[in-house]
Amino acid sequence: MSALQSPQSPQSPTPTAHRLGDDLVNFYLVDTGPALVMVDAGLPAHWDGLLGALRALGRPITDIAAVLITHGHPDHVGLAERVRVESGADVWVHESDAPILAEPRRLNQVWRPERSLLGYAVRRPSGLRAPLHLARGGALRTPAVRELRTFTDDTRLDVPGLPLAVHTPGHTRGSTSYVFPDASLAFTGDALVTNDAVAGHVGPCVICRAFTQDSRAALASLEKVAEYEIDTVLPGHGEPWRDGLAEAARLAVAAGIR
Repeated sequence: MSALQSPQSPQSPTPTAHRLGDDLVNFYLVDTGPALVMVDAGLPAHWDGLLGALRALGRPITDIAAVLITHGHPDHVGLAERVRVESGADVWVHESDAPILAEPRRLNQVWRPERSLLGYAVRRPSGLRAPLHLARGGALRTPAVRELRTFTDDTRLDVPGLPLAVHTPGHTRGSTSYVFPDASLAFTGDALVTNDAVAGHVGPCVICRAFTQDSRAALASLEKVAEYEIDTVLPGHGEPWRDGLAEAARLAVAAGIR
């Protein structure tokens, strides 16, 4: 677990983000002081890592007040139902991706990528490491989330830290970035990543067409998030980006579609 924090004002402490997961999948705990907010929920295999992070913070799981899901793919939903049951946290997701969380094992009924993974595997066999890692981590066994809270369009959520939910469709229809303005943190899920392990691209980008529903919409969404003056970008895959959300979005648009 690593802590990622923007400078604090002595008058009003800002939320601190802690990165969890592994070398291919990120999810986060945001310590707002009185409560924790979880952004994305990793894979089922990450349960012990989450408990270890909570012990290191000296916090019980019941301190998790909300789980913010950036999109419905199983490597972002894996622990959501278990955390909801154990902590009583509300699980939030854009209404367009709610059907995926309700039936994650029937993902292909509501989401289809632009291209087959096969073409990428032929050109770059090592790119298969990422989907195989997800499968070993329990992606195919992700449980449904039985109770959800949903939103539409852009809105400020009534959860600790008062994050802005910014609809960034393209990767999925309901893909959402969560912005904590007071902490200058943006959690972009897979709308903007810094490592596309399948295509072998390191640096700000949108994920390749094998895992994206509408790449052109994904690029257009980046122009939208670039309007927010945020210092640190915390993606679903890859290292944190500390040179500003606008610059990350610009570079991702320049990198184009793979």
